[in-house]
Amino acid sequence: CQRLCLTNQSIPLSLTSLPQALNLQDSLCSCQQNVSRSIHHFVIIPQEGRETYQRLKQLPLRHQFLTTLLSCLLLRTPSLTTLRKNQNLFTGCVDVPLTEKGVEEAIEAGKRISNIPIDVIFTSSLIRAQMTAMLAMIQHCRKKVPIILHNESDQAKSWSQVFSEETKDQSVPVIPAWQLNERMYGELQGLNKQETAERYGKQQVHEWRRSYDIPPPEGESLEMCAERAVAYFVENIEPKLAAGKNVMVAAHGNSLRSIIMYLDKLTCKEVISLELSTNGKFMKRGSPVGPTEAGVYAYT
Repeated sequence: CQRLCLTNQSIPLSLTSLPQALNLQDSLCSCQQNVSRSIHHFVIIPQEGRETYQRLKQLPLRHQFLTTLLSCLLLRTPSLTTLRKNQNLFTGCVDVPLTEKGVEEAIEAGKRISNIPIDVIFTSSLIRAQMTAMLAMIQHCRKKVPIILHNESDQAKSWSQVFSEETKDQSVPVIPAWQLNERMYGELQGLNKQETAERYGKQQVHEWRRSYDIPPPEGESLEMCAERAVAYFVENIEPKLAAGKNVMVAAHGNSLRSIIMYLDKLTCKEVISLELSTNGKFMKRGSPVGPTEAGVYAYT
């Protein structure tokens, strides 16, 4: 909308530029992906907004998103990466982009959350999570530009700084954090899942993938993933919520599963069977029990 000098700013393509990039991708690779949607919305609703929330639940979905009561939104990155879906490989922390289908789903997710207020965004350090957040924000009704904050060095922080207060007001800071990364699968990363099962045995691979405290060779268990993801959520995201900020988190299946474990106070046995489904219902996350009390609620 405005001609601004943003040479060193990490901002997304506009929708007018996106088709050009996708056409370039088509010229390089014509592979098509078939995947399922994995979009999850988690909100914290203040006590004073509880009665309004109960009324909003009875409204059609398009009206539910008009509320400004929502404080936290967790957006799972679609599991639509070239490495995982083209060849059925373990991806983990390998930094690969979304497929064209993944881009489409991120845009669709953005449309579904376009009326939810967002003041700050946290993502993992992996490009697929950052793509998800950026593409989703392009659809937002407030038309604020997401800008990645580079804090990896003093120089990177200085070079990516915005000096216009007006521009700051028109933007949303995006904070990448490796602690929100997908679970690291160690020596399994890049291996074909079927061939790995044939090599090590189906039972062994099942234990590596679905147990809570058994890591694959040189990799992380879900327990280890939870330690870093939950600690980051408590130390960096909860203070934003306590300050009244509306926060979006774009992360991955296992890092979000870990955060849900913390919010719901799940046991290690319960969390390994937790699937982040898309059933379209409001679900409470965390305590207390009563629907009229303050707590963490989810829309999946």
